[in-house]
Amino acid sequence: MNSIIPLQNSPERVSLLPIAPGVDFATAVALRRMATSTGATPAYLLAPEVSALLWYMPDQRHHMLFATMWNTGIRIGEARTLTPESFDLDGLRPFVRVLSEKVRARRGLPPKDEVRLVPLTDASFVRQMESWMVTTRPRRREPLWPVTDETMRNWLKQAVKRAEADGVHFSIPVTPHTFRHSYIMHMLYHRQPRKVIQALAGHKDPRSMEVYTRVFALDMAATLAVPFTGDGRDAAEILRSLPPAG
Repeated sequence: MNSIIPLQNSPERVSLLPIAPGVDFATAVALRRMATSTGATPAYLLAPEVSALLWYMPDQRHHMLFATMWNTGIRIGEARTLTPESFDLDGLRPFVRVLSEKVRARRGLPPKDEVRLVPLTDASFVRQMESWMVTTRPRRREPLWPVTDETMRNWLKQAVKRAEADGVHFSIPVTPHTFRHSYIMHMLYHRQPRKVIQALAGHKDPRSMEVYTRVFALDMAATLAVPFTGDGRDAAEILRSLPPAG
């Protein structure tokens, strides 16, 4: 297998691992380590880590499943409901229709508020999906991934093992739900409004976003460089010359 950039062991090459405009990989890794140290913030991967992990999925069916989860933030159960008909790839604004987990077992047309539209903003992914569908020729209304959740998890475990065997290690446990957390964090890194991300991810409660946005509160605090140490002697001399405080 071809060599790949070590994810956290080559400081001189971190500039080759883009996160978002103005964000470098080393800082993002340090911020994640701080944010997840208490267990309150969900574990997530950064964009270069996801790219590397997908690279270790040579089976296109596996690759496209997790690439779809990365590009949309959908849950594993929602991924199982996707069909070719779910995707609109031809227009100027490609998107996918995602059926809420709550109604996936029901028969008939779902209520409008149980289907959300998620834009597909990465042109490369759209081309990959188009090419894959042309190659595999799936039936329009049949699931693209008619397998169990456990099978999907096993596909992911196999990719992680391939990466580790090739010297690429991830500092967090990786599960299918990790892609959902990673999508939300990636959108936040790209400065998308919280309410927009909440709607795209299918979160009903605005408070569900707080576990992610606290990461950026830590980032802001870490970059403010607020000084707390002063020269005690100078301060004492100044205070000595002042009248007693009322």
